[in-house]
Amino acid sequence: MNPWKRRDVTIEIAGAYYLLGRELIDTEITEIMRKIEQLLHTRHIASSAIEGLNATLRTYVYARKGVNQGFLELFKAWYNLRERRNGQRKGVSEYESLTGKCVNDWLTLLGFPSSKTAH
Repeated sequence: MNPWKRRDVTIEIAGAYYLLGRELIDTEITEIMRKIEQLLHTRHIASSAIEGLNATLRTYVYARKGVNQGFLELFKAWYNLRERRNGQRKGVSEYESLTGKCVNDWLTLLGFPSSKTAH
């Protein structure tokens, strides 16, 4: 977030907190703040995953001079079915992490002949 937007958001939050303080009693404010803290602790930030996807997709968009919806659907399948090469879950696809089902060949899973037999 840029500094100007951060400043505006900070002022907005401070104003909201001030208005809550004027309208509610201390126990209600405490309960609201507890609920907000719970929400913040359960929220997952995925900016690194999004940045990884964007970095990978950017090379294809640049090489193809734009993409269509069909390409994006195929890219999405490939991206989620491929094995990771680095990191904590190296050798496991996103699909396998979520479903527990091993993906030996992503094209076969989509209903195409195995890429290992098609030359």
